[in-house]
Amino acid sequence: MATTIFASTTGAYGQPPTPTPGSDLTTVPKEVLKDPEGTIRQVVPQQPVPVPSGTPREAPSAAQAHAPGVAKTFTGAPVGALVVDQVLPVGEGSTVRLRQEIDSVPVFGASVSQLLAKDGSLVSATGSLTQQSQGRFTTTTATQAVSATAVKAVAEQTKTPADKLATGAVKAYWYDAKLASAPDGKSVAVPAFKVTVTGDGKDKNKPSEFIVFVDANDNAKVLDSWDAAAHLNRVVCDAANKRVDLNSPVDPTECGTANGFKATRVEGRGPVGIADVDNVFGYFGNTEGFYAKNTQLPGNLTSYIGKDTGDGHGTALRGTVRICDVSECPYANAFWYNGHMAYGSGVTTEDITGHELTHGVTERVNGLQYRYESGAINESMSDIFGEFVFLADTANPCNTAANRWKLGACSSLGVIRDMKNPKAYRQPDTYKGTYWYTGSGDNGGVHTNSGVGNKAAQLLVDGGSHNGVNVTAIGLEKTAALYWTTQTLLTSNATYRTLGSALNNACKANVQNKVKGTTAADCTQVANAVKAVKMPTLNVAS
Repeated sequence: MATTIFASTTGAYGQPPTPTPGSDLTTVPKEVLKDPEGTIRQVVPQQPVPVPSGTPREAPSAAQAHAPGVAKTFTGAPVGALVVDQVLPVGEGSTVRLRQEIDSVPVFGASVSQLLAKDGSLVSATGSLTQQSQGRFTTTTATQAVSATAVKAVAEQTKTPADKLATGAVKAYWYDAKLASAPDGKSVAVPAFKVTVTGDGKDKNKPSEFIVFVDANDNAKVLDSWDAAAHLNRVVCDAANKRVDLNSPVDPTECGTANGFKATRVEGRGPVGIADVDNVFGYFGNTEGFYAKNTQLPGNLTSYIGKDTGDGHGTALRGTVRICDVSECPYANAFWYNGHMAYGSGVTTEDITGHELTHGVTERVNGLQYRYESGAINESMSDIFGEFVFLADTANPCNTAANRWKLGACSSLGVIRDMKNPKAYRQPDTYKGTYWYTGSGDNGGVHTNSGVGNKAAQLLVDGGSHNGVNVTAIGLEKTAALYWTTQTLLTSNATYRTLGSALNNACKANVQNKVKGTTAADCTQVANAVKAVKMPTLNVAS
């Protein structure tokens, strides 16, 4: 049974008194949810906390006004400050994401999502913040030694010559091992530089993009590193089965650049008669249409994740089809990378397109780290939205009862995952159940452990019984809206425990904000789906 950490007198009909303007999250009755280590991850006041008198009710101003109380609640003695980063509409209200900064330098993976009502009052706060900092930056400008250390680390890790690697952006961050999802990491933020290193020759399925953290005060010391690559105006290019080196430091697959390929079909031009080109062009439009109808993505999909390469076609959803690697032709995969899509021949299906474009959305909305449980959730979100786009397209001849929930059906790859029956493809359908992967391969099993999230989504759309728990269907539209709100609440280092709580919280938010007719009865089914796959939830503080 849920308890609160503050006792309170109640008003009429047993309801807790409404907080007065000037109250903040530290002073009101609330439910506090913690992870197994005892760190606060979510706080829900018994009644929404109003904005202070004289504060504008617009979401950014309201969120900044709530920020000090939120920070103090999450960390005790505030560490740094919370700064508004992004505003995402949720029905009549909004989710405002705030990043944690120390001395104006961001803490990697540290953020709080404030769920606000339409009047700016605080409904809940979900997030992860560093609990303490150690040391200081002597400079926030990286030296060449930082890049050299990062390249050396990736070269040793992948057994690749250093001259085959290239560094991208280098930026100052506070690095907290726990917030970076490092195994057994502790929550202490230290000064570091985050370096992007590309092109490693390790994985022939996609060009790799490593994230490396180098100690800001010891430029020869690597703190952490991992392979982070996953992954309406339309521009589609045709590689015509030309072989390219996917491990080149310069992306050879980009659509609309001198190093890549020229446009084959652009907005306003009719079909060109090349199946892969025309398929992708249509599926880009369908995916944008699905997001426009079923989420409150700011602007549209093109403006949110599209890219302008300077080829005269502007910001666009871009994809190159029929690519071949120097060692593999036809190329049996597809990926989202560097702001665009790339496909091998025959893998230009609607669910795969929706999957990869959703990697771009996730990258922008919450930046789910591509490792361990957060990476599995990242993959699951792409599977979920990719399949939703496909299921919503009743005109697609591949959309049959036999292909429902089967990712990759009608592609040259064949079915690669089954969201209704994950075990059929050696994925778990239950948290830490059969086929749950515990090793470090595939970035901690991101393509395996995604089965748990996939099964939960399937149960919500279609209903069913799993592990002795019955789930009544709430349908595609409500489930899509639920997962969109959940995306806005998740932090970059989310686990299945935080996902379980976020799904329940997102449903309640959708009821309050009148999203797609969501009801309290629907939220009962969300709780049932979470329980059915044995997804854990955050612990209520006693």
